[in-house]
Amino acid sequence: MASIGGELPSLVSFTIPLNWDTLTFILPFACILAAVGLIESLMTLTLIDELTETRGNSTRECLGQGTANVITGFFGGMGGCAMIGQSIINIRSGGRGRLSGIAAGTFLLCFILFASPLIERIPLAALTGVMFMVVVGTFEWSSLRILKKFPKRMHS
Repeated sequence: MASIGGELPSLVSFTIPLNWDTLTFILPFACILAAVGLIESLMTLTLIDELTETRGNSTRECLGQGTANVITGFFGGMGGCAMIGQSIINIRSGGRGRLSGIAAGTFLLCFILFASPLIERIPLAALTGVMFMVVVGTFEWSSLRILKKFPKRMHS
């Protein structure tokens, strides 16, 4: 059963051999995951730029995310990318500067470190409901109008 440790990570000792065969096996998966993460982060950056009428630095975003994901791997963590839902909620709540992102990350870290027993007691169905409401709140409903322009039947 999975659990939230509620502790800071430590360096991982790798048990797989670091040779050419290992790298050729891992490299395609790493490239695909990095590309997906970068695309999602850049899409989030573009969306936030439109909402705030500002211009973000995509190069800094890519370098920061890549560096963080590589370092995270040495601690046994998973790579990540910008979260559209959290970013939009942050913007709609009035967060505009770097401090809002830092505060969100710090509160999340504290919540995991100090409240992990409480987090584990939350039913998965409740978390699913919260995620569903985030999707409903952040979905661009006007994009459904495009469906009228598609043909009802595909010709072969």
